[in-house]
Amino acid sequence: MILSTDSTANLPKEMYKQLNISMVPMKIILDGNTYDDLSESLPIEEYYGKMREGKIPSTAQINEFDAREYFEKLLERKRDVLHIGFSTALSGSTNTLKHVAEELNATYQNKIIVVDSLNASCGEGMLVLYAKELIEQGKSIDEVAEMVKEKIPHSKSYFTVEQLKYLVKGGRVGKFSGIIGTILNVKPVLTVDPQGRLVSYKKIISRKKSIAEMVEIVASQIAQDSKVMIAHAMCLADAKDFAEKVKAKVGVEPLITDLTQVIGCHTGPGLLAVFFFHK
Repeated sequence: MILSTDSTANLPKEMYKQLNISMVPMKIILDGNTYDDLSESLPIEEYYGKMREGKIPSTAQINEFDAREYFEKLLERKRDVLHIGFSTALSGSTNTLKHVAEELNATYQNKIIVVDSLNASCGEGMLVLYAKELIEQGKSIDEVAEMVKEKIPHSKSYFTVEQLKYLVKGGRVGKFSGIIGTILNVKPVLTVDPQGRLVSYKKIISRKKSIAEMVEIVASQIAQDSKVMIAHAMCLADAKDFAEKVKAKVGVEPLITDLTQVIGCHTGPGLLAVFFFHK
């Protein structure tokens, strides 16, 4: 079986190769150029630096041509494919991949199963890592797909942002609320709801208090055997400090990773997010 995902799973780049996980990149458009998400031709530091200078990137979902080419290359290996994808509430990419998979399943002997993670970033990535563990236990593709679906409601994501303007631009926060929030220095804690949508969890004044709130959220909600992942957009010092506080509270060493460019397009530099499985 081949385990597959897209770049918004936000695992460290080297992990895809180490764990033999196939990955199809989303697209980012900046200064009239189109890049693959996580491309070495658009380094993370350069990308977020340009955003801080006022550049406005955009994203493009996976199209049918790219999806078909990607899946056909995997099917050439004569193995079934399990693909865990980005929340359909946030992008049409996973629905495109599902449609192409259905077409290819009608003509190829090996099958493709596409699972909507209903998650973004490392929330999706943790489900991919869970699937990898199940595969190593010898589970069949159908068993793994069902067990991942059962795990989805336990996947939790919380994050805070440096500036509200990127969430306003993406329609996640109303324009008036964004203006008032900026004036009052509101640094909300946001989460992903059961339908895979970004929603406000709690409005908090100051970034320091938002980070402290997320530490308490992890401590009160985390499952006993859960891993913890932290993603950040050019705020490594905050991420390390946050990780130390989480470790002191729950005894788990978080894995820290850079936020992928496609996700960062909609949240901006300064995002800090935590991911874990709920008890």
